[in-house]
Amino acid sequence: MLFSTYVFIFGFLPITLLGFYLIPMKRVQLGFLFVCSTVFYSYWSFKYVFCLLFTVLIDFFIARAIFNSPRQKNRKILLATSICANLFLLGFFKYYDLFSETINSIANEVGHSNNLLPIFHFVLPIGISFYTFQSMSYVIDVYRRHSTAHADLLSFAAYVTLFPHQISGPLVRHNNIIPQLKNDKTYSFHVENFWKGFCFFVFGLSKKILIADLLAAAVAPLVTNMSLISNLEAWLAILGYSMQLYFDFSGYSDMAVGLGFMLNIQFPQNFNSPYKSRSITEFWQRWHISLSSWLRDYLYISLGGNRSNGLKTYRNLLLTMVIGGLWHGANWTFAIWGLFHGLLLSIERFFSDAKNKTRPRGISHWILTFFLVNLGWIFFRAPQFSTALIWLRKIFFVTPQVSLDLASISLRHKDRFFFALALSLILALFAKNTWQIQFRSNKIFAVSTGILFSICLLYLGQESPFLYYQF
Repeated sequence: MLFSTYVFIFGFLPITLLGFYLIPMKRVQLGFLFVCSTVFYSYWSFKYVFCLLFTVLIDFFIARAIFNSPRQKNRKILLATSICANLFLLGFFKYYDLFSETINSIANEVGHSNNLLPIFHFVLPIGISFYTFQSMSYVIDVYRRHSTAHADLLSFAAYVTLFPHQISGPLVRHNNIIPQLKNDKTYSFHVENFWKGFCFFVFGLSKKILIADLLAAAVAPLVTNMSLISNLEAWLAILGYSMQLYFDFSGYSDMAVGLGFMLNIQFPQNFNSPYKSRSITEFWQRWHISLSSWLRDYLYISLGGNRSNGLKTYRNLLLTMVIGGLWHGANWTFAIWGLFHGLLLSIERFFSDAKNKTRPRGISHWILTFFLVNLGWIFFRAPQFSTALIWLRKIFFVTPQVSLDLASISLRHKDRFFFALALSLILALFAKNTWQIQFRSNKIFAVSTGILFSICLLYLGQESPFLYYQF
């Protein structure tokens, strides 16, 4: 079920909110929220909801066993069991075909005519990358004794399955959400929270419908016809995709945050104007904050972090970013994208002055950072490595203009595309982000938000699903 559909906005959401607030007992309200979240997931696929519930059950009981076990050896075995179970589930559905295709390709190169491994073309369970990471973080925190094991299965299940962040994040932590689910104030209706949530939701919906989807309609055909397009069109494609990805995903995050506020649950900020960054390090402090902090706390630090100087620190950065790249999708282009950012982070760390921790301020730093980030998006978006290489050649080298009508491949709505691109650049580079806006309850602001919401309703479901649904 998509947030940007009539069935969600006029069906699922009102029923969920009304039931949640009209039910008189806190325990029943929590159970109702869990059931609604399960129905939300089942709307996409009933059979795959059992993967979600399996993750909930195994990590809840393993965490309790870790917390109660006095022997460190047993604790390690239990932790390994949880991690292996989660990664097997994630890896089987998400990476088996990539592994099989790679092995078969190598075998064919050395003379084997038949495939060594079958390829199943699994349908990826939606949201599996997010809910496995969230559930694993809980078990790891209990193992590290950063948290006690929660005694209430229903609260933990509601945390993992909570529908606003269930599919595409943000990657919220249990020690942030579960205490809110146990707070009595969560279960009473608050007008201010509901209004703030509605504004967040409308602004996020506007990002998706009025900007990201308009850009997507032009970017997809440009990438598909990469070998035919001109240098200018290649630049338009990378700028368009850069803005599409940001407004699509930050739009989803804003909508998730808004839905959380409507339920009196506060999620963390996930984007903080990342294209204003003046270094790659700063970019990762602003982009997909919940994922970058997860990778830092549960992967980078586990690998050793920067506790060891020199090459081990650079190794840890590279491994973290490559794994973070593969987390996004079962394609070696994602690994290259992660490696690219890992190298940039390592170079920045190498040249940074340990005595001067101030952030670079010059506009040249911003231009370079923005260019490098956009360059990396080529590998993130390209369906194959060969497409990325063609794209890079068209970015760096002048190629003969190919005679191809631009409107025939992408710009069916040329004016709308350039308007959306210009607007997105202005908003991303110069305007406040959603978290910096003061959502007033005065009449002018209310009418403006209502008009914006009405405009969005006219375009619901006409374009693409959220990009991060595929991850």
